[in-house]
Amino acid sequence: MLDYKDSYILNLLITSNQILNILDISKLLGISQRSAYYSMTRINDYLESRGLSKLINKRSFGIKIDPKVKEILQNDLSNSLEEMYLYTQKERNAIQTLILLCFNELINVSFFEALFALSRNTIVSDLKDVKKMLSVYNLALEYDSNCGYVIEGSALRKRSVILNIISKYEYLLKIKSYNLFSEKDVKFVYDKFTDLENILNIQYVNDTLVYLSMLISIVKRNQIEKVTFTDIDEMMLKDSKEYKAVVQVFKDFIDDDEILYVTLHLLGLRVQTPTELENFEDDYINEIVDFMIEEFSKLTLIYFDNQDELFKNLYLHMRQAMFRLKYGIIFENEVKDSIFENYPQITYVTNQICNKLESKLGYPIGDDDVAYIAMHFGGHLNREKRDLPKYKVLLVCLNGIATSKLLKKELEYLLGNIEIIDVVRLDEIERYQDEVDYIISTVPIKNPALIHKSLQVNSVLNEVDKAQIISLFGAFNPNYGENEMSKMIIDDIKEYLPKDKIEEVRRKILYRISKINVVKEEHGRKKNIMLKELIREDRIIFKDKVSSWQEALWVSAKPLLDAGDIEKRYIDKVISNVHELGPYIVIAPNIAISHARPENGVKNLSMSILILKEAVNFSETSDRNSKIIITLAAPDGEKHLLALQQLSSLLMDSIDELFASENVEQVLKLIKEYSEKEI
Repeated sequence: MLDYKDSYILNLLITSNQILNILDISKLLGISQRSAYYSMTRINDYLESRGLSKLINKRSFGIKIDPKVKEILQNDLSNSLEEMYLYTQKERNAIQTLILLCFNELINVSFFEALFALSRNTIVSDLKDVKKMLSVYNLALEYDSNCGYVIEGSALRKRSVILNIISKYEYLLKIKSYNLFSEKDVKFVYDKFTDLENILNIQYVNDTLVYLSMLISIVKRNQIEKVTFTDIDEMMLKDSKEYKAVVQVFKDFIDDDEILYVTLHLLGLRVQTPTELENFEDDYINEIVDFMIEEFSKLTLIYFDNQDELFKNLYLHMRQAMFRLKYGIIFENEVKDSIFENYPQITYVTNQICNKLESKLGYPIGDDDVAYIAMHFGGHLNREKRDLPKYKVLLVCLNGIATSKLLKKELEYLLGNIEIIDVVRLDEIERYQDEVDYIISTVPIKNPALIHKSLQVNSVLNEVDKAQIISLFGAFNPNYGENEMSKMIIDDIKEYLPKDKIEEVRRKILYRISKINVVKEEHGRKKNIMLKELIREDRIIFKDKVSSWQEALWVSAKPLLDAGDIEKRYIDKVISNVHELGPYIVIAPNIAISHARPENGVKNLSMSILILKEAVNFSETSDRNSKIIITLAAPDGEKHLLALQQLSSLLMDSIDELFASENVEQVLKLIKEYSEKEI
């Protein structure tokens, strides 16, 4: 039998607009390529059991599915891919940005509400993130009541962002084009590039030509603002062999300005970039490379003994990269996928560095350059025979692909030293138990052989979960003072230490310093509030039943709303989150904790509890029932932790008593008992 993930992949292959490859599937589902290969094997076993032709995976082509098989299986599918695919916030932001840059019609909040079937509050929040992202590239998102949302700024920067999004999120455009381009136009342009390769007697990387074909098709179809060049740059472009070839191939399809723009990209794909178009000063490149090496050391706690060679290699790469970054040229790294797959930790650290670097440069840095930079750092680590600690982790999730995808991304954001090798159901653990260092699960794991390396967390990580995870993996982000102090101590004593022990000792020093600082903070911090101080008599509600889960959330939160502890928009946000992310607030059978971010309308720390006789279902597609709905409003990440721990103990040890409670007094007795227990 196929599990949810396998069925989802099979649906992707059947209903996508274009041919998908393993990397596309990996990105769409937020899983590793190895996990995608495992699913492919199970899908082929399933097809074989039904007497159907297997999938064929051709490296240069993608995953081929027999048309007869596709026709047979389409009759088994109840939903189209477009309806079932759940976008992450970053994916939505990418599509929103493309639409804002390309569409000539009025775009407002209502437009995106209808497009993504999400609440107004969610879309407004999305557009704030879009605005923030665009500001990094010196582009501004503006609103006019007559014209709707528009993006203001350089035409070159706009196209750079479009091409950057295409290269990062091509897998999204393979399942839905959003009317940004037509497949026919993309194929036509791609064939023109093939003709151009023959004229120039050169072969470009296939993906690069696909991205450029999509960009030119989008530009032509949507009449994107033209890029203008200085007289000197125009002369330089026209003097190239690439320009003459582009004129010959594209003259009847695009105008003179676009011919110059295509020429620019082809020049950028040369091994030696024409520096006449942009002269970068050595001091500026030096400053960038110094920044990158310093950031790497801060994030990894590794300070290289001899970094001259690393500096030289990064300098040469960044000098050439600056031209591509400025003009938004996609430079394909043929080993990118291999680097991302085999060196996830170094890639993670490099990605963090490049995110900061983008703010300094004002240009987007694509995955191809991230991979090259990671390769330089990884190569230097190998030469110095040093490595970063890395753990293989299995993620066990009850709630299906949508919730597991979000949890996976949150874990990877929190920790740089883990590789999540797969996301599975509870009954699939045995397949991986000997391959992984740790198991993080949203459901209890009772197998005695696995308990020692398992950690149970909520589907949406709370502060207690995050603290446990950081403690488990020994990962922490030292502040500036801690970092400098540990560096000075190591500089003083490293001559007495074996070379291969320096990083380990430095980590231990940092750990001790951070612990001392935590103790200092605890002494100066107000005592955490207990559960009995939050859930008082007027915060406990009994009700036979409710008409919907939305009503349940409102009834549970009403005491907090009446007391002025939360605003109405706090409840609206929880409801929109459930619509968007699924029933993540159902943390266990018959238990839901309703919560959102402090900035969504929290005034004071508070908590309430609704107890129903008849359970309410939080999902239309599965049984996610709850009889107890707790509303938590926390203005910060600290003061509620003790109360939350006490509540967790109550729910784990005395949930049957809570279900059996018939009046407020019985609930208060339980709350008092667990408030006075030692945690």
